[in-house]
Amino acid sequence: MTDQDGPMANRRTAEGAEPVPLPLSFAARISHGDVRELRGPLLVAGGIEGVGWDEFATVDMEGGERRHGLVLEVDQDLATLQVLESTDGMALDGIRIRFEGRPLHIQVGTDWLGRVCNGRGEPLDGGPPVTGTATLPVSGWPLNPVYREPPQEPVLTGISVIDGLTTLVRGQKLPIFSVPGLPHLTLATQIAAQATSGGKSFRVVFAAMGLTHADIAYVRDRLEERSAGESWCSCSTPLTIR
Repeated sequence: MTDQDGPMANRRTAEGAEPVPLPLSFAARISHGDVRELRGPLLVAGGIEGVGWDEFATVDMEGGERRHGLVLEVDQDLATLQVLESTDGMALDGIRIRFEGRPLHIQVGTDWLGRVCNGRGEPLDGGPPVTGTATLPVSGWPLNPVYREPPQEPVLTGISVIDGLTTLVRGQKLPIFSVPGLPHLTLATQIAAQATSGGKSFRVVFAAMGLTHADIAYVRDRLEERSAGESWCSCSTPLTIR
């Protein structure tokens, strides 16, 4: 049975008995070893109860190595996870999975400014772990558009076609999709580094998926050169080259 409305994971103690709340600290200690399949970045585990969609999990391997995953699908007693670090080197036997009973959370606060992290909030810049004033889910909570402040402050990117035809405002996301061979990374990095808003200071979060380690290093170096590393934060998910 899955508890999707509260911070507790529910388990049944006996047939027909009422579900007993299990604290998250205990839920994270229960490991499952019934791994049915490894397919690309996906791991399918069986005999699973009380696990919900988007739940964060730790995958313990023989030798002490740990990887991490998110639940993509639950079908009866089967749970399909995406392993964030890939399944390379993993075997069906010797794997134990511990579900956290909640989505992935990270600490948030102003200490993130000028830092570079991976998709789990772990530093990639060689600095110490980032501490914050609160711990929040990475996926965030649904927002009520009625309570959103009307966009009023334009952001000038220095790219005339964007500023003239698709003007950005503070608080807006700018997705850039491209294909190999085009300078999309150069464009995105240039916008992040030189954007201004009425002469006022503001923060830029540069988020990227599927970049090579060389691309991540390029983005970090360019932003540090142009912004002095004080008003931006970069979150990157490296691409695994097979």
